[in-house]
Order: sequence, then structure tokens, then C-alpha cells
Amino acid sequence: MGLDTLKECHGNPLETAGGKNMPHCSEAWDAISRYIYSAIEGGSIMKSWIKEENTMITCCNDGTRPVIFKIESLDYKVLYINLDEGKSIDDLRSEIEEKLASLPSISNIEFKHQWVEVYVNEDISDAEIIAALKPIKVLKID
Repeated sequence: MGLDTLKECHGNPLETAGGKNMPHCSEAWDAISRYIYSAIEGGSIMKSWIKEENTMITCCNDGTRPVIFKIESLDYKVLYINLDEGKSIDDLRSEIEEKLASLPSISNIEFKHQWVEVYVNEDISDAEIIAALKPIKVLKID
């Protein structure tokens, strides 16, 4: 890691760790990367060590200025919504929030420029999400 390691950013890259103004500490990355890669591959971060298998508490190895990290693996789906001419995702925000609130598996919803990120606590099928959002048309779910 280090300066200019940011690959994708939906916020301001100048205010995001890994961007031009806020590089990651390479020692910190060395301490946490194994847990990040395990989570990315779908593995349990700390099976039987902590209640939530998707959570890990770790720290960097700087003895004089240690930093403690809480790492959580979050599952989410990206919904691409069919927008009528001249409409934005914000025009449908309240309707989408209301419809998705009926699904107990969904823990959080974030609206981006062209899509909606839906964070889930447990497996939920794409068909369940599409059915809950009707008549809003979902083009694709990643």
C-alpha cells in the first residue's frame, strides 16, 4: 500500500485513505491485509474466536503508536434501476427505501449515482428483491 493505492472511489479521492493526500501506512496494511483477503474470498475471519465470524479486531505492529482496527466483512448487492427519461435515482429514493424496508434481511441501503447498494445480513435471492421493488424495474443485480 502507500501513496496512490486508491483504485476506485465514490467519494472525494483527496479525502479518502489511499488517495493522493492520505496514504495508507504500509505496516498497518501488512498487519490487516491477511484478514481483508480472507474476507474478500468469503472466508471466516476469526472462526470461533469472536461471536461474529465476519468481524476481526487487530492492530498494527507499531509499538509506540499502535492503531487498532475493527474489520467487518459486509455482504451487499448492487441494484441497477431502470430510470425513466429525466429521472434520477433520488426521485425514487423514498419508494425504494419503503419497499426494501419490508425485507428483514436488509440492514442498510445506500444510494449512489446510478445504482443502489443493499447491505444484507443473510442470504436473500435476487428474485425476492425484485419482487419487493415492483413496479420499479431492476435492470441487473450484481
